[in-house]
Amino acid sequence: MNTRHERLDNGRVRWFDLDLPDVIELRGHFFADTARRTMLAASVTDDAWAADVASRAEGPYLFVAEAVLPYLHESDVRRVVDLLCDRFPGSLLALDTAGPGFFDTQEEHDALSKVAARMQWYCPDPAGLADWRPGVRVVASHTLTSLPGPLVDELPVSYREMLSVLAAQRLPQAEGYRLSLLRMP
Repeated sequence: MNTRHERLDNGRVRWFDLDLPDVIELRGHFFADTARRTMLAASVTDDAWAADVASRAEGPYLFVAEAVLPYLHESDVRRVVDLLCDRFPGSLLALDTAGPGFFDTQEEHDALSKVAARMQWYCPDPAGLADWRPGVRVVASHTLTSLPGPLVDELPVSYREMLSVLAAQRLPQAEGYRLSLLRMP
């Protein structure tokens, strides 16, 4: 039940929420399509959504894949990267990746162990994604404990304290979880 659009809308952006049909049906009870916001019911690996977005909006494009790609098999993640490169050249992809420490301990994780979905793909180094497709470039990549200082300074005190505690613990799960930004060729 992501509220990113409500929190970030600048009054000009053309926004698409993409999720599986059952999730979009549920979201429809809480959010409505508007002239600048459209909910699309499809898998991220389905080519049809890309054609729909390209027909309704001109770039520049920013795609946000949060808590999505780690749940796909690597072949499907590659398909998504190829789809974005082919249909939206020059676009940006903001994504999160889980390293092996996070992937290997999901059965013991306090939240992940309670859901049926399991991570299928892990990525120890997002720079490796650039090897999948010539021209893909990592613009930025950070763990929660290596975020840029100016960004951390803008966070609420409670978040800064949480990050400080995480840094002191040096947990493999936290160190292996990365937030990255890729530029598609």
